[in-house]
Amino acid sequence: MIVLGDIHGNLPALEVALREARAEGYDLLCHTGDLVGFAPFPEETVALVKAAKIPGVRGNVDESIASDSESFALYATEARGRTFEGKAYAWTLAHTDRLTRLFLGNLPFEERMEIGGRRAVLLHANAIDFYTPLLEEEDEERFREMGDASDADIIVFGHTHRPFHRVVDGRHFINVGSVGYPQDGDRRTGYAVIRTNGNVEVQWQRFPYDTARLLQVAAARRFPHEAMEVFRA
Repeated sequence: MIVLGDIHGNLPALEVALREARAEGYDLLCHTGDLVGFAPFPEETVALVKAAKIPGVRGNVDESIASDSESFALYATEARGRTFEGKAYAWTLAHTDRLTRLFLGNLPFEERMEIGGRRAVLLHANAIDFYTPLLEEEDEERFREMGDASDADIIVFGHTHRPFHRVVDGRHFINVGSVGYPQDGDRRTGYAVIRTNGNVEVQWQRFPYDTARLLQVAAARRFPHEAMEVFRA
């Protein structure tokens, strides 16, 4: 199983992730939502996900764009990053058409499946809402609460753009990271590979992609200039 996290309108990153995923092979390919938001390809990104028939769930940015909201829950903790995200979101809101918004709004909150005989659920942030992050360093009680709410053995999600795999009371919590807007210090694109061979094993694959192309299009489309700092190699 290969899972794509938080693509955020980054078409060059998505294209590389898909190319590598197909080369690696998988029994299931899916995504954890937030298809748009912080890079200048919202329409093309959604079109590619639709054309490739990649199932997935709705993220908080997807929800905000679909509902034509003027705000959303910011990701960055520092002021500069929050400024970029606010501008990028406003740009995306103005450059996403009605049918794309309808598609985003119709993505499900969760997808349930069976992986290697275990109950699994695909979510964006957690089993309760789109917005509240589940962080690797939180205490076990927080994970127990989220595990009970999910009613699954394997909980697969994104939202924070920081990958991790933590096991609490036999439940596997897997944050798959971000295809298009990583926040773990590695700007490359990538995805999570989840294998169930008696145990649950997770690998994160990372790949360089054409950031120059992203920035050229960003400039041509008058995307916020702060993207130069966020995405340059």
